Amino acid sequence: MAYITQLKHLIQSELIPDVEEHIDDIFESIASQKDATPQERLQLEDMQALRDEYKELLKEIQSGDIDEEEAEQLYTELTSMREGEGDEDDDDALYDDEDEEDEDDYDEFDLDTEDDQY
Repeated sequence: MAYITQLKHLIQSELIPDVEEHIDDIFESIASQKDATPQERLQLEDMQALRDEYKELLKEIQSGDIDEEEAEQLYTELTSMREGEGDEDDDDALYDDEDEEDEDDYDEFDLDTEDDQY
């Protein structure tokens, strides 16, 4: 019962409030700009979906659909994800789905200055 209680507390007291705070920040940004960028819209949709998933998880906990073993796995996964958030310099980077290009990926296409074929 310990992990079920800890998981419930984590979701109610930390995860949902954090997601709702991020949603509020996005709304404030949209309001100040009078319009949402496509990235803001996507972030907003993602955060709202995440909040809904957490709320659904709470319902499953309260109805007894989650046993202690599953609660332990979920708790461990959620806390490790949460601890990993502090590794980023910018909170927005956590929700940025764009892949960064690695300039080393293009080394094979670099032209040698000695190559006179062009």
